[in-house]
Amino acid sequence: MRVKINASMIQMGLRWLTSGLRDFNVILAEQRLTQSDMVWLSSLSTNQRQLNAVDALPVSLYRVHYNTLKVGRGYLDDEEFREIGNKMVMFMEFCHFSRVNQTSPILAVGLDDVGYRVFEAGSFDSRMMLVSRGGFSVGTRCNLRKLRMNLSSPDDQLRDVTTVLLGDLRYFLKPGVSGIGRIKDYPSTMPLDVVATELLQQKLQPKLVAQWTGLNADEVVRMKRSLLRDTPLVQSQSGRIQAPNKTLAESPLHSLLYLTVYRLLADNPLRRTNARAVVAAHREYVELCRAVGIEASDMISPSNGYQLSNAMKTGDITLTPCSKCKEINARYALKPGRCIWCNH
Repeated sequence: MRVKINASMIQMGLRWLTSGLRDFNVILAEQRLTQSDMVWLSSLSTNQRQLNAVDALPVSLYRVHYNTLKVGRGYLDDEEFREIGNKMVMFMEFCHFSRVNQTSPILAVGLDDVGYRVFEAGSFDSRMMLVSRGGFSVGTRCNLRKLRMNLSSPDDQLRDVTTVLLGDLRYFLKPGVSGIGRIKDYPSTMPLDVVATELLQQKLQPKLVAQWTGLNADEVVRMKRSLLRDTPLVQSQSGRIQAPNKTLAESPLHSLLYLTVYRLLADNPLRRTNARAVVAAHREYVELCRAVGIEASDMISPSNGYQLSNAMKTGDITLTPCSKCKEINARYALKPGRCIWCNH
């Protein structure tokens, strides 16, 4: 059973707000929330149907920010200890949400894995100092008013997940902001047969494995047959490998979500096809789809995910803001389709 977070975080913020003007100003200043955000969240808290919809999302509406992880030691007076302790509970809940649901922290809560590891593995005192001096705060990940909040529609829920993650992508691509692209490709010193075995175990088609590793195609097929004898679940997903533009045309929302996840995870995705990140991105994409009730038959296969990633590297497919609605959309460069957000 997945852990939920959005309803409890909304409740926590609103309880702080109602405790007095001082806390209201602290929330706005330290937690990077605008008054407009708070008005929307207050309204949402009174609509149980919509609140249930956002609570069911496998991603947090809030992004965890920090300024530095080098905070040293220090002393907190009684009042500071109480305030920082309350905030630390909130940040521990974000870590708990990512860990229990086994979702990458950059996707689950918008926190890069370095910050996550330092905070989650730290002692009580070190976490208190991180919150006190490290600039730990939260802010909304996207324009909340664009969420559909329709729990009865898996497609609408998937759109909301995509909207949240695209908000993060916009944020992390700003100059001076770091935190994405932490998954590096397989090292050149790693034996190619070991790489091929790992890719086959992740159900990529032998043709693509041979293409990426440079191994003989017949040799890769023999490796797959050997794996099938030992581990039957290694069988590649059925269906032929599609041209990436066809996958994009048939499944525009799924393609956009997969590419957004890949872009957030992969190191240098625009310069090379990062096979290790392809595997990680597809695994995360599948879990996000499952969490909102998407059928496996509607999901993009690992091999077609690889094809989309390769098309991003070559520039055939780009993540580009729509000229009309300004929302990020996946576009095929040679023949751009309609925007999935405004149909322009």
